[in-house]
Amino acid sequence: MSFSATEAAFEGFRVVRRHPMTALFWGLAYLVLFLGMFGLGAGQWAAIMASAEAMEQSSNPSPEDLMALGRAYAGLFVWMAPLSLVVGAVLSAAVARSVLRPTESAWGYLRLGMDEVRVLAVTVAIALIVGLSSGVLFGLVGIAFGIGAASGQAVMYLLALVLTLGAVGLIVWLSVKLCLAVPITMDRRKFSLFESFAATKGQFWPLLGMALLAIVMSFVVSILGTIISAGTDLATGGVAGLSRFDGLTTGEVLAQGWSAILVWSVVNAVLSALQLAVLYAPFSSAWQGLRER
Repeated sequence: MSFSATEAAFEGFRVVRRHPMTALFWGLAYLVLFLGMFGLGAGQWAAIMASAEAMEQSSNPSPEDLMALGRAYAGLFVWMAPLSLVVGAVLSAAVARSVLRPTESAWGYLRLGMDEVRVLAVTVAIALIVGLSSGVLFGLVGIAFGIGAASGQAVMYLLALVLTLGAVGLIVWLSVKLCLAVPITMDRRKFSLFESFAATKGQFWPLLGMALLAIVMSFVVSILGTIISAGTDLATGGVAGLSRFDGLTTGEVLAQGWSAILVWSVVNAVLSALQLAVLYAPFSSAWQGLRER
């Protein structure tokens, strides 16, 4: 089987068309995540919304405002990050399974097993590799800009610009080289991280084009979602309206803002499920075409 970037880019739509209930199950998984997010941290979300609203109304936010927003996000991140990683691994495995093992369609391809554990491990490894690489590269860019500002030499600003372009290019290259790690891991039923480098050899530009096309289609879904959300937020106040509950406990925020939270969670769960298919399925389709090589 050959790899067609254009064909692979539309695989997410084909997955949903073949098994429409798949989107429902994935949406339910996202709904559980969102409701858990608010159920455990509605008070923190109210603080975040209040801090963000205060910063929007201020032309010159104070350091205290920034620190308050940072503390609120940090408190939420502590327990949200592990939950998001687990749910994300389950959903990523489900997307890959829907393409590579289409007969295993029960429960919308959702499972809890070693496949999901391996996908979680690969996902964390990719995040660490790309994250650390980005930190080092853009740290060098920051140093170059700092030297340029201190010396006033135009050549240092030019060097910083070149380093910036180089850093972006390297991060994009690394991301593309690792983009098949999850599908390969699912297909071979073993932890497969660097096998993606061999699989993508000579396929950088088709894979990059496929990814960009998938991102564009995801933006289209996002725009439609924004239109829908605008109507529901107008009716319920949306999660931004939780700012008026700042200072209340999580239970009190849930008791008074449950309708906005529920509607926001349902709408975004459906949209997230569609975006999941559009963004992730193409990479499994690409691997399906390349593995015969």
